[in-house]
Amino acid sequence: MLRNREIALLTLYSLAAIDLAAAAGFLVPGAAGWAALGLGAALGAGYAVFTAWRYRQLRRLAAYLAAVYAGDRVLDIRSNTEGELSLLKNDLYKITVALQRQADQLGRDKTLLAQALGDISHQLKTPLTSALVLADLLGADPLPPDRRREFAQSLTAQLTRMQWLVGTLLKLSRLDAGAVTLAPAPVPLAELLDRALEPLRIPMELQGVACRLDLPENAAVLCDRSWTVEAVQNVVKNCVEQMPRGGTLTLAACTDALGATLTVEDTGGGIDPADLPRLFERFYTARSRRGDAADHAGIGLALARSILTRQGGTLTAANIPGGARFTFWFPRLTV
Repeated sequence: MLRNREIALLTLYSLAAIDLAAAAGFLVPGAAGWAALGLGAALGAGYAVFTAWRYRQLRRLAAYLAAVYAGDRVLDIRSNTEGELSLLKNDLYKITVALQRQADQLGRDKTLLAQALGDISHQLKTPLTSALVLADLLGADPLPPDRRREFAQSLTAQLTRMQWLVGTLLKLSRLDAGAVTLAPAPVPLAELLDRALEPLRIPMELQGVACRLDLPENAAVLCDRSWTVEAVQNVVKNCVEQMPRGGTLTLAACTDALGATLTVEDTGGGIDPADLPRLFERFYTARSRRGDAADHAGIGLALARSILTRQGGTLTAANIPGGARFTFWFPRLTV
């Protein structure tokens, strides 16, 4: 308690007053009563000054908390002296700084959420409008059978696109919220790629895209099977959509002491250098490597990188002669 600066000063003052009163009572005959009165007055004055000072400090702290509550920026009220008030000031400063950081983060999250909602609305607006127009056309009478089939196929394509958009956005949201628990385990690379390529084989065949695999025998990677299939599938889908008819897709892998590397290369002409730094940004839509505006939501590659990052891996993109290369890196199987 005596390490408290305020209490120590008050104690020293009280001891000095008592010593003076005792000395006066013993040394001056008949002065005991006056000494007692003087001691009481001195102690009362000392305690009054001390109490007033303490209340003044508490009022300052109350004003500080009121300012913080009103939304003002945090002022530095830390004190390097010992004492209860100094400790209280330091603790309050730490708490208010932490609260201010949380408020700033909430503000940033609110801004990002508003931007995300705007981007989602924009991405869903086009296919939704097209679906409504096609539904109206299908209801027109009379409508030739061939046109009806054409409109029905287009409507199905637009609804499929919206379904994919919503599903991918939900997956991204789950990853961002930490609601997904990834469970990395050794997965044979051939099995991983087979599952990723399965839903894309027919589109690749219709587009005349040849697929070449170059995998080490019995190669395996450390990853969450389901989510990594999603990541690889999104990258391969992006490559296939950007390639002209008759292109070639090459998937190759190698392993070393640090981990495993999987590369996905296409013959689509490469990525615009201006798009490379932002290729994995959410809702960023790059121009098609075939020269037209890309009809993509800009979330497939963002989801793929997020999945790899959550597992301690990386996903990068670069241009190669005649095409582009996406590189997956997975950490080693054993630590």
